[in-house]
Amino acid sequence: MDVRRLACIWVMACATLLVGALSSVHAASAEMSPQTKIGVLILAHGGSAQWNHLVEEAVADAKLPYPTEIAFGMAMHPEEVRAIQRRVNVLEARHVQRIVVIPLLISSASEVMRQFTYVLGLCEHGPWEAHIKPVTHRVSMLMTGPLDDDPVVAAVLLDRAKELSRTPDEESVVLIAHGPNEETDNARWLETMQRIAQRVEEVGHFRAVVPVTMRDDAPAPIRDAATQQMRAIVSAQSAKGRTLVVPLLLASGGVEAKIPSRLHGLTYSFRGQGLLPHPKLSQWIAHQVDASAQRAGSLLPSDEQRPIRVL
Repeated sequence: MDVRRLACIWVMACATLLVGALSSVHAASAEMSPQTKIGVLILAHGGSAQWNHLVEEAVADAKLPYPTEIAFGMAMHPEEVRAIQRRVNVLEARHVQRIVVIPLLISSASEVMRQFTYVLGLCEHGPWEAHIKPVTHRVSMLMTGPLDDDPVVAAVLLDRAKELSRTPDEESVVLIAHGPNEETDNARWLETMQRIAQRVEEVGHFRAVVPVTMRDDAPAPIRDAATQQMRAIVSAQSAKGRTLVVPLLLASGGVEAKIPSRLHGLTYSFRGQGLLPHPKLSQWIAHQVDASAQRAGSLLPSDEQRPIRVL
């Protein structure tokens, strides 16, 4: 693996660990230095109008006490990077001194997360750097980690499973995520999902909870192999009793519609709703912003010389 890419992965891993170590604080704005004015930039993959609307609603429900902008897209096309640049410009026009960046993504083991870090100037290289240049900004930025295995993910998935459940101890749950293209990313993604699955199984008292990825954007041979694995898992669990299929996706209005066709002919219960809408996701956004804002308020004036910092 390229050394520079390993460095990027290491930085993102550190970001996730440090964010998880921060305590939940909702008095951050009161404790911050009065000279510090925070802005918030939400980065989301983007999708259909329905998908985007669910994200916008979640951010609105977080009731953030700071100027907030949302940019949709994977930052892989120039127009998507221009959209991020416009949002940064809007926040700077409101005279913010630091921007807290929240990547609203399922996993840090993804090309999209690496591209976000590149576009914000955190990594020297990104997956689609050949035709993309990083955004420019005058103020410092603090970037958090994505959802990964934050307890809120298991909590929301447990609620989704309960909506389908009748007798948990006689039921299996299959968690299906989009998943990445590369094998190393997929292994990391599944490791994270396994921790989530274990939590859902223990708290929900299900017979079993099994994770799997669709890898929908991967080349056909990889995608087809992932489909066969999905089918094998659902088939095996269905042979033992009732099986619930729960998407580990941020929002509906996208790839969840492909799950029934991939599992055609098998027996399972499925609703297709993603993590959104759910109040716990808005609470997660508020916590990420509050913890980051408290950190931003504690930085020394000399830190302004560092254009980007990562929690």
